Amino acid sequence: MEYAFISLLAIAILLLVISFYGKDPIKKVQEEIDQLSLSVIQETYLIKKKVKVLEEELLTNDIDYEIGPPQTSAMSLSNTSILSLYDKGLSYEEIGTKTNLPVEEVRPILEQAKKMGLI
Repeated sequence: MEYAFISLLAIAILLLVISFYGKDPIKKVQEEIDQLSLSVIQETYLIKKKVKVLEEELLTNDIDYEIGPPQTSAMSLSNTSILSLYDKGLSYEEIGTKTNLPVEEVRPILEQAKKMGLI
């Protein structure tokens, strides 16, 4: 009887020690959920930021329509191509050459895009 009691006590202590050093699967799942939560929050922040920029651009375009003639689709298409060329790492001169625009027109477009947070 004594041997059984001592062996059960030794096994219990051994299992207790193992449980402290064993890996906790719930902790791993909690870390994954926290990581996923953080990435969702970051993506939501970026989307809200982009929506805000788009809203400001729409408001700016509305004001431009009231002040002067609306931009042509070719002009906005050239702005888009200027931004994509800049994202590829081209210089102002190279962008001007590829879009057939002078550097004096490319520079303000990129400055405006920087202010709006598009690049």
